[in-house]
Amino acid sequence: MNLRACLLIALTLLIVSTSVRAQVQTEGHQVQSPYTPPVSKRPIRSLPIKDTGVEEKLVQLALQNVGYDAVTRGITIAQYKVKKEKLSWFDLLQISSQFNDQSFKHYAANSNIAYIYPKYFYGITIPIGTLLSKGGSVKAAREEVKIAEDNQIIAALKLRTDVLSKYKQWRSSNALVNLQRQVADDIHAAFLQVEKRFNDGQVTIEAYSDASRSYTTEMTKLITFQLQADTQKLEIEQIIGVRLESVLN
Repeated sequence: MNLRACLLIALTLLIVSTSVRAQVQTEGHQVQSPYTPPVSKRPIRSLPIKDTGVEEKLVQLALQNVGYDAVTRGITIAQYKVKKEKLSWFDLLQISSQFNDQSFKHYAANSNIAYIYPKYFYGITIPIGTLLSKGGSVKAAREEVKIAEDNQIIAALKLRTDVLSKYKQWRSSNALVNLQRQVADDIHAAFLQVEKRFNDGQVTIEAYSDASRSYTTEMTKLITFQLQADTQKLEIEQIIGVRLESVLN
Protein backbone atom coordinates (compact mmCIF):
# COMPACT_ATOMS: atom_id res chain seq x y z
CA MET A 1 0.00 0.00 0.00
CA ASN A 2 1.50 3.33 -1.01
CA LEU A 3 1.75 6.44 1.14
CA ARG A 4 -1.11 8.24 -0.63
CA ALA A 5 -3.57 5.40 0.02
CA CYS A 6 -2.56 5.21 3.69
CA LEU A 7 -3.08 8.94 4.15
CA LEU A 8 -6.50 8.76 2.46
CA ILE A 9 -7.70 5.94 4.72
CA ALA A 10 -6.35 7.64 7.88
CA LEU A 11 -8.03 10.96 6.96
CA THR A 12 -11.34 9.23 6.29
CA LEU A 13 -11.34 7.35 9.58
CA LEU A 14 -10.45 10.56 11.42
CA ILE A 15 -13.47 12.34 9.93
CA VAL A 16 -15.81 9.47 10.81
CA SER A 17 -14.53 9.12 14.38
CA THR A 18 -14.80 12.88 14.95
CA SER A 19 -18.40 12.91 13.71
CA VAL A 20 -19.43 9.97 15.89
CA ARG A 21 -17.63 11.41 18.94
CA ALA A 22 -19.37 14.75 18.53
CA GLN A 23 -22.72 13.00 18.27
CA VAL A 24 -22.15 11.00 21.46
CA GLN A 25 -20.98 14.08 23.37
CA THR A 26 -24.03 16.05 22.22
CA GLU A 27 -26.44 13.37 23.36
CA GLY A 28 -24.53 12.37 26.48
CA HIS A 29 -26.82 14.35 28.76
CA GLN A 30 -29.79 12.24 27.63
CA VAL A 31 -28.40 8.69 27.86
CA GLN A 32 -25.55 7.65 30.11
CA SER A 33 -24.84 4.42 28.26
CA PRO A 34 -25.05 3.93 24.47
CA TYR A 35 -26.95 0.70 24.96
CA THR A 36 -28.68 -0.81 27.95
CA PRO A 37 -29.25 -4.57 27.66
CA PRO A 38 -32.79 -5.77 28.39
CA VAL A 39 -33.56 -7.01 31.86
CA SER A 40 -35.33 -10.25 32.57
CA LYS A 41 -37.48 -9.05 35.48
CA ARG A 42 -40.67 -7.18 34.83
CA PRO A 43 -42.23 -4.70 35.08
CA ILE A 44 -39.32 -2.48 34.03
CA ARG A 45 -41.01 0.56 35.57
CA SER A 46 -43.04 0.48 38.75
CA LEU A 47 -46.58 1.77 38.81
CA PRO A 48 -47.05 5.32 40.14
CA ILE A 49 -50.09 4.12 42.13
CA LYS A 50 -49.76 1.56 44.90
CA ASP A 51 -52.48 -0.68 46.32
CA THR A 52 -52.55 -2.72 49.49
CA GLY A 53 -53.57 -6.20 50.50
CA VAL A 54 -55.50 -8.30 48.03
CA GLU A 55 -55.64 -5.52 45.45
CA GLU A 56 -51.84 -5.21 45.43
CA LYS A 57 -51.54 -8.96 44.88
CA LEU A 58 -54.02 -8.81 42.02
CA VAL A 59 -52.14 -5.97 40.35
CA GLN A 60 -48.78 -7.70 40.67
CA LEU A 61 -50.20 -10.92 39.22
CA ALA A 62 -51.83 -8.98 36.39
CA LEU A 63 -48.42 -7.54 35.48
CA GLN A 64 -47.28 -11.10 34.76
CA ASN A 65 -49.96 -11.33 32.07
CA VAL A 66 -48.77 -12.54 28.66
CA GLY A 67 -50.21 -9.46 26.96
CA TYR A 68 -48.27 -7.16 29.26
CA ASP A 69 -45.11 -9.19 28.68
CA ALA A 70 -45.46 -8.45 24.95
CA VAL A 71 -45.50 -4.72 25.75
CA THR A 72 -42.29 -4.97 27.78
CA ARG A 73 -40.62 -6.83 24.93
CA GLY A 74 -41.40 -3.83 22.75
CA ILE A 75 -38.91 -1.88 24.89
CA THR A 76 -36.28 -4.54 24.29
CA ILE A 77 -36.85 -4.37 20.53
CA ALA A 78 -36.57 -0.57 20.59
CA GLN A 79 -33.28 -0.82 22.51
CA TYR A 80 -31.90 -3.21 19.91
CA LYS A 81 -32.88 -0.73 17.20
CA VAL A 82 -30.81 1.96 18.93
CA LYS A 83 -27.80 -0.32 18.94
CA LYS A 84 -28.38 -1.22 15.31
CA GLU A 85 -28.57 2.44 14.28
CA LYS A 86 -25.33 3.20 16.13
CA LEU A 87 -23.49 0.53 14.19
CA SER A 88 -25.19 0.93 10.82
CA TRP A 89 -22.85 3.72 9.69
CA PHE A 90 -20.27 1.04 8.90
CA ASP A 91 -22.58 -0.08 6.08
CA LEU A 92 -21.90 3.23 4.36
CA LEU A 93 -18.18 2.55 3.88
CA GLN A 94 -17.14 1.22 0.48
CA ILE A 95 -13.52 0.08 0.07
CA SER A 96 -12.19 -0.59 -3.41
CA SER A 97 -8.85 -1.82 -4.77
CA GLN A 98 -7.24 -2.19 -8.20
CA PHE A 99 -4.29 -4.28 -9.34
CA ASN A 100 -1.75 -2.96 -11.85
CA ASP A 101 0.42 -5.68 -13.40
CA GLN A 102 3.09 -3.07 -14.31
CA SER A 103 3.72 -4.86 -17.61
CA PHE A 104 4.35 -1.55 -19.27
CA LYS A 105 6.44 1.54 -18.63
CA HIS A 106 5.98 5.10 -19.74
CA TYR A 107 8.98 7.19 -20.74
CA ALA A 108 9.02 10.93 -20.69
CA ALA A 109 9.52 12.61 -24.03
CA ASN A 110 13.20 13.03 -24.95
CA SER A 111 14.20 11.21 -21.78
CA ASN A 112 15.19 7.74 -20.72
CA ILE A 113 13.42 8.09 -17.35
CA ALA A 114 10.69 5.46 -16.91
CA TYR A 115 7.47 6.22 -15.01
CA ILE A 116 6.07 3.09 -13.31
CA TYR A 117 2.52 3.23 -11.91
CA PRO A 118 1.81 1.77 -8.42
CA LYS A 119 1.06 -1.92 -8.41
CA TYR A 120 -2.03 -1.57 -6.17
CA PHE A 121 -4.67 1.15 -5.93
CA TYR A 122 -6.91 1.51 -2.85
CA GLY A 123 -9.87 3.77 -2.26
CA ILE A 124 -12.61 4.44 0.29
CA THR A 125 -16.02 5.98 -0.52
CA ILE A 126 -18.16 7.60 2.16
CA PRO A 127 -21.47 9.39 1.44
CA ILE A 128 -20.95 12.35 3.77
CA GLY A 129 -24.59 13.49 3.70
CA THR A 130 -25.90 10.08 4.70
CA LEU A 131 -23.21 9.75 7.37
CA LEU A 132 -24.11 13.08 8.95
CA SER A 133 -27.81 12.18 8.94
CA LYS A 134 -27.20 9.05 11.03
CA GLY A 135 -27.31 11.19 14.18
CA GLY A 136 -30.97 11.91 13.51
CA SER A 137 -31.68 8.21 12.99
CA VAL A 138 -30.09 7.36 16.33
CA LYS A 139 -32.12 10.08 18.07
CA ALA A 140 -35.31 8.76 16.45
CA ALA A 141 -34.47 5.25 17.67
CA ARG A 142 -33.97 6.60 21.21
CA GLU A 143 -37.34 8.33 21.02
CA GLU A 144 -38.89 5.00 20.07
CA VAL A 145 -37.46 3.54 23.28
CA LYS A 146 -39.15 6.32 25.28
CA ILE A 147 -42.43 5.74 23.44
CA ALA A 148 -42.22 2.01 24.20
CA GLU A 149 -41.59 2.79 27.88
CA ASP A 150 -44.59 5.16 27.95
CA ASN A 151 -46.73 2.47 26.32
CA GLN A 152 -45.63 0.10 29.05
CA ILE A 153 -46.84 2.50 31.73
CA ILE A 154 -50.16 2.96 29.90
CA ALA A 155 -50.60 -0.81 29.59
CA ALA A 156 -49.74 -1.32 33.27
CA LEU A 157 -52.26 1.30 34.40
CA LYS A 158 -54.92 -0.20 32.13
CA LEU A 159 -54.27 -3.67 33.56
CA ARG A 160 -54.54 -2.26 37.06
CA THR A 161 -57.84 -0.57 36.23
CA ASP A 162 -59.25 -3.69 34.58
CA VAL A 163 -58.34 -6.13 37.32
CA LEU A 164 -59.41 -3.87 40.18
CA SER A 165 -62.67 -2.91 38.46
CA LYS A 166 -63.55 -6.55 37.90
CA TYR A 167 -62.57 -7.38 41.46
CA LYS A 168 -64.84 -4.67 42.88
CA GLN A 169 -67.66 -5.76 40.56
CA TRP A 170 -67.18 -9.35 41.70
CA ARG A 171 -67.40 -8.31 45.35
CA SER A 172 -70.58 -6.32 44.64
CA SER A 173 -72.07 -9.27 42.77
CA ASN A 174 -71.23 -11.56 45.69
CA ALA A 175 -72.99 -9.16 48.05
CA LEU A 176 -76.04 -9.16 45.79
CA VAL A 177 -75.95 -12.96 45.71
CA ASN A 178 -75.97 -13.13 49.51
CA LEU A 179 -78.79 -10.62 49.81
CA GLN A 180 -80.82 -12.31 47.09
CA ARG A 181 -80.27 -15.71 48.69
CA GLN A 182 -81.80 -14.40 51.91
CA VAL A 183 -84.77 -13.01 50.00
CA ALA A 184 -85.17 -16.28 48.10
CA ASP A 185 -84.99 -18.27 51.35
CA ASP A 186 -87.73 -16.11 52.89
CA ILE A 187 -89.92 -16.42 49.79
CA HIS A 188 -89.28 -20.17 49.72
CA ALA A 189 -90.33 -20.50 53.36
CA ALA A 190 -93.50 -18.53 52.62
CA PHE A 191 -94.14 -20.65 49.54
CA LEU A 192 -93.84 -23.87 51.59
CA GLN A 193 -96.46 -22.58 54.02
CA VAL A 194 -98.81 -21.66 51.18
CA GLU A 195 -98.19 -25.04 49.57
CA LYS A 196 -99.06 -26.84 52.82
CA ARG A 197 -102.21 -24.79 53.27
CA PHE A 198 -103.12 -25.40 49.63
CA ASN A 199 -102.75 -29.13 50.14
CA ASP A 200 -104.98 -28.79 53.22
CA GLY A 201 -107.53 -26.89 51.14
CA GLN A 202 -107.11 -23.68 53.11
CA VAL A 203 -105.99 -21.43 50.20
CA THR A 204 -107.12 -21.08 46.63
CA ILE A 205 -105.23 -22.08 43.52
CA GLU A 206 -104.68 -18.40 42.73
CA ALA A 207 -102.89 -17.79 46.05
CA TYR A 208 -100.77 -20.90 45.48
CA SER A 209 -99.87 -19.74 41.94
CA ASP A 210 -98.91 -16.27 43.19
CA ALA A 211 -96.62 -17.75 45.87
CA SER A 212 -95.05 -20.11 43.36
CA ARG A 213 -94.53 -17.28 40.87
CA SER A 214 -92.88 -15.07 43.52
CA TYR A 215 -90.53 -17.89 44.53
CA THR A 216 -89.59 -18.56 40.88
CA THR A 217 -88.91 -14.87 40.27
CA GLU A 218 -86.59 -14.55 43.24
CA MET A 219 -84.74 -17.76 42.37
CA THR A 220 -84.26 -16.48 38.84
CA LYS A 221 -82.70 -13.31 40.22
CA LEU A 222 -80.44 -15.38 42.48
CA ILE A 223 -79.26 -17.53 39.57
CA THR A 224 -78.63 -14.41 37.45
CA PHE A 225 -76.57 -12.73 40.18
CA GLN A 226 -74.61 -15.95 40.76
CA LEU A 227 -73.86 -16.30 37.05
CA GLN A 228 -72.69 -12.69 36.95
CA ALA A 229 -70.37 -13.22 39.92
CA ASP A 230 -68.95 -16.44 38.46
CA THR A 231 -68.30 -14.76 35.10
CA GLN A 232 -66.51 -11.85 36.75
CA LYS A 233 -64.42 -14.31 38.76
CA LEU A 234 -63.35 -16.08 35.58
CA GLU A 235 -62.42 -12.75 33.97
CA ILE A 236 -60.24 -11.89 36.95
CA GLU A 237 -58.53 -15.28 36.81
CA GLN A 238 -57.92 -14.80 33.09
CA ILE A 239 -55.97 -11.63 33.90
CA ILE A 240 -54.01 -12.86 36.93
CA GLY A 241 -53.41 -16.40 35.64
CA VAL A 242 -54.23 -18.17 38.95
CA ARG A 243 -57.33 -19.09 40.94
CA LEU A 244 -58.81 -16.13 42.78
CA GLU A 245 -59.09 -18.23 45.95
CA SER A 246 -55.28 -18.47 46.11
CA VAL A 247 -55.09 -14.68 46.35
CA LEU A 248 -57.88 -14.30 48.89
CA ASN A 249 -56.57 -17.00 51.23
